[in-house]
Amino acid sequence: MSQPPHPNIEQAKCKTAEVQRELEVASAELGLTHGALEREIPQTVKQKSDVAWAIRQNALLERKVQQAAEDLEHVTELLDQVQGSA
Repeated sequence: MSQPPHPNIEQAKCKTAEVQRELEVASAELGLTHGALEREIPQTVKQKSDVAWAIRQNALLERKVQQAAEDLEHVTELLDQVQGSA
């Protein structure tokens, strides 16, 4: 007979899922802003150092946020395993 889920594990799973959803939304929003920057800023402006840096930084942040969401998904899977073996 399996035991009821430990409250801390259940709370951690809920918080992890919430943060993962927020990161997925943030990643999508970063993707939209990156696309807008790429489309709307003229090439001559994009070549200037500050604007070029901002565009590169936006793309880098988008990838980092996506990776964080994937990492949280893995943490949720681990919590499910721990909860299942309890």
